[in-house]
Amino acid sequence: EGFETYRREDGAAADYPGLRSNRGADIDAMEGFTRMLPVVAAWVGSDRPRTVQLTNGSSVDLVEWVRRGVLAGTDATRSSYWGDIRDFDQRICEAADIALGLWLTREQVWTRLSEIKQRQIAQWLSGAIDKQVVDNNWHLFITATGLALAHLGIPADRSVLRGHYERMKSFYGGNGWFSDGPGRRFDYYNAWGIHYALFWIEQIDPGWDPDFIRATRREFLETYRYLMARDGLPIMGRSICYRMAAPAPLIFAHSSEPDRFSAAEARRALDVVWRYFIRHGAVNGGTVTQGYCGADARVLDNYSGPASCLWALRSLVVALHRHADSRFWTALPGQLPIDREDYHIAIEALGWTVSGNRETGSVEIVNRDSLPPDETRL
Repeated sequence: EGFETYRREDGAAADYPGLRSNRGADIDAMEGFTRMLPVVAAWVGSDRPRTVQLTNGSSVDLVEWVRRGVLAGTDATRSSYWGDIRDFDQRICEAADIALGLWLTREQVWTRLSEIKQRQIAQWLSGAIDKQVVDNNWHLFITATGLALAHLGIPADRSVLRGHYERMKSFYGGNGWFSDGPGRRFDYYNAWGIHYALFWIEQIDPGWDPDFIRATRREFLETYRYLMARDGLPIMGRSICYRMAAPAPLIFAHSSEPDRFSAAEARRALDVVWRYFIRHGAVNGGTVTQGYCGADARVLDNYSGPASCLWALRSLVVALHRHADSRFWTALPGQLPIDREDYHIAIEALGWTVSGNRETGSVEIVNRDSLPPDETRL
């Protein structure tokens, strides 16, 4: 409510083939709020100041922003209503971010709502649980939403949540990497979609599947950390406009296992990626541009909406989840593998070869067999 409506920079409609409903202005406006919500909630939930000063001189009460926004979107009697959730609906994706945001601010927002208001929000979010989803990382949206609701005191059918979760587990390909759906579809969604969701599932419900989640995360980081170049990361796969989210796995790996994954390396990854992309136009006019560096329609997907790129903030969500006095924030940035040595490693499960050149700071991926040419060609 009061959030500026985003518009696609190329003016085109955004349809996802296979989805039964088109994106419209309601979804575009909704994404502007929902994809900002987790980073705001992480800030608030980690006991940082609830009121922040903006560059235009005004201030925002972030707790009130969360409360008013979620209530406005879930009230079916108001024009700001986000709409009912249907099968294969973009709202299913957004529901997971809303549920996470409410879980992160449960003390500041959820517990202070009346029972009627809680029921209003819960009724909308629960509408996602029984819906059909795209057969890929979308399964984790259902699991994460349901577990967050359960933690907030709203019953969810755990057999349904478990069914979606087990379907996603069936896509595990080895070396810590998941195919994003049937077949061999390996890309950065492992970082900013799949392992990101698994991290929050573990945080919300530590007893859900901790051994598998932690083991696959460790294996994933053994190779993924080599993809961080001194300037950003190689272009590869879909939804590359989420590029600043790439450091997220190093940050949440440190959060869950600080003795195994150093704060210094995680800070270095966050610093390198955000500095590089900001310097090259990835943030413009107060938001994330639709491209790799600046705005570039060539790297947009046909399902990308005007605010979709705000998932680039996911590395900040996990970083701000750490308290300001935590080791992550007090440590000096350290070194990435590319800062220390040349390397040439094979990720057998993916059919990838990753090469790093210490002198130039560059990283190259040779992808032999995991994605068809029409999904990798620029």
